[in-house]
Amino acid sequence: MTKEGGIRRPLLAPHARYRWDKVRKEHQLVFPEGMMLLNEPSTAIVKLCDGRSLEEVVAALKEAFPGAEPEDDVREFLGALAERGLIHDAGAD
Repeated sequence: MTKEGGIRRPLLAPHARYRWDKVRKEHQLVFPEGMMLLNEPSTAIVKLCDGRSLEEVVAALKEAFPGAEPEDDVREFLGALAERGLIHDAGAD
């Protein structure tokens, strides 16, 4: 299995959602079992998990973060999200 869990078109699972907590001033990925705090790059990745291709996600991040080579980090983060059941492959629907 690949680093990203075999997911080619990442999509947030129906039970997971991104939110900005205004009180705590933090980005969060919330799901029934808990919540994950997100930094700026991981927030950008989560917001791009809308069914676009992995290549499109990486291209958007390269544009948002000039000089970055995010592909390996994106694959690793998506793999961690997939392991927890927080994303799935939109192409598998």
